[in-house]
Amino acid sequence: MAKSRTIEIDSETAEALEGVAQTRGQTLTQFLHELAGIEAPLPSHLDILRKQGRGPWSPQALAEDARAAADFERTGEGIPFDDVIAWMESWGTTRELPLPQPRKL
Repeated sequence: MAKSRTIEIDSETAEALEGVAQTRGQTLTQFLHELAGIEAPLPSHLDILRKQGRGPWSPQALAEDARAAADFERTGEGIPFDDVIAWMESWGTTRELPLPQPRKL
C-alpha cells in the first residue's frame, strides 16, 4: 500500500474535485490518479487477474476491446456512459429501461 500524505487545498477546490470524481463514478483518489496520469492501483483480486492475463485482460477480452474501439473510430457511434448507468439503475424497477442503442457521438 502506498504511503499517505496530506496536501492542503482550499475548500472550493476540494469540493470541485470531489464533485467531478463523484460525477465520473470514481473515488477522489481514482480521479486524482487519472488527473496526474498515473495508473491507480487495482484491488488485489483484479491485479492477480491482470498479471495472469485473465478476465478483462484475457486475449479475447483485449481483442474485443480493440475491435470495439476500431468500430467507434470508424463510425463515431457509441453508447454514452450516462445512458448505460441509467439503464442499469432501472433494472428490477417497474420502469425498467430498454437496452440503450449506439448513436453518433
